[in-house]
Amino acid sequence: MTLHPFFRLAVAASLFTCSAFAQAATTSVPGGRYGDVTVTQPTGPLRGFVVLYSQAGGWSAADQQSADALAKAGALTVGVDTTRYVANLSAKQEACHQLVGDAEALSHQLERQAQSSHYFAPIVAGTGQGATLAMHVLKQAPSNTIAGAVVVNPEQTLDSRFQPCPPDPTVIRDKVPGFVETATTGSASEERTRLVSLLTPHLQAVSTSDDDLSDLPLIELPAAHPNGLMAIVISGDGGWRDLDKTIAQALQKDGVSVIGVDSLRYFWSEKPPAQTSRDLARVMKTYGARWHAEHIALVGYSFGADVMPFAYNRLPDALRAKVSLIALLGFAPDADFQIRVGGWLGMPASDKALKVQPELAHVPPSIVQCFYGEAEKDTLCPALAQTGVDVIRTSGDHHFGRDYNALEQRILGAFRKQSGLTH
Repeated sequence: MTLHPFFRLAVAASLFTCSAFAQAATTSVPGGRYGDVTVTQPTGPLRGFVVLYSQAGGWSAADQQSADALAKAGALTVGVDTTRYVANLSAKQEACHQLVGDAEALSHQLERQAQSSHYFAPIVAGTGQGATLAMHVLKQAPSNTIAGAVVVNPEQTLDSRFQPCPPDPTVIRDKVPGFVETATTGSASEERTRLVSLLTPHLQAVSTSDDDLSDLPLIELPAAHPNGLMAIVISGDGGWRDLDKTIAQALQKDGVSVIGVDSLRYFWSEKPPAQTSRDLARVMKTYGARWHAEHIALVGYSFGADVMPFAYNRLPDALRAKVSLIALLGFAPDADFQIRVGGWLGMPASDKALKVQPELAHVPPSIVQCFYGEAEKDTLCPALAQTGVDVIRTSGDHHFGRDYNALEQRILGAFRKQSGLTH
């Protein structure tokens, strides 16, 4: 995995400190390739994260007024001086610019340092040249990376010094990977008012109720022609965006109703094994009844695979009996139960991580698949070869040569067989 420049800088210099947030509502902090950014803290509970790009003239008092209004509505707002940003990028020897990575890395780092218990995907916004830049960031984004864009009076063209990279063809993305709100106004004061009014409805209140599942970051993929099979797919720590999403969509097309769990959001704050299992049980009960599922597969990728045995073992007996298959992809020896910046950097598990193999020993091996890439280093799968687990070696590394459809077919075949279905 190639590290985004912001991550390298963040690890080397520990850019963002909790003390900075404690000192003032508005602070200037280093922001990687953005240069110094202006951070305006929310008033009251955190309800969203906004990257606000300035007009071509740079960060102004008018921009700060917009940031202040958004902060009053609950947004942790990061002000980016667009002029400084493009100057920083043009000074580097890069064939093209990965703009979306700068916004996402900043949201990860600042929300973690602010000790947010919930992860909010960034909303990009701006007026004039900043609006044009925000739309280019959104267009470049993989699925479930940027929440959306709010643009007011965008300029016709982007500053030619920006050279946005084309979207990565190997990463799944939606046609429009987030909401888009646009407006055209007259005066500068109208611009600010309109931007805030368009953005505020997209800020979220975090539910803490156990009476429904609205507090869980779930993705519903019901099959068009259900056949009694349901899969629950827990994503990797990058969120619902690549291998996990592709496999889930393929299962849906093949008649399996799927519920996805976005690990980036769910495990943003620590979820111990018992709580993870309770929430998994809630999902199994609710959607099992709603979709009349007789057989359930639990599919986990990377971070999601590591936590799966712990969640399964703590389920009530009646729910464990409904699980026909557990498919583990990119299964590591240790499981963390909170998203860590170090995990994105490929660093070892934390000192709080739990050993996975003793937990897996309590799972019936006959229902377990373990996939690993031949070039993968931190994998537990080969050690399970003589335990009764179906160990499946593929080409490539942690992404299995990116042949995700082949992975889905192996999962689907085993799921149907374990469920007593032959077609």
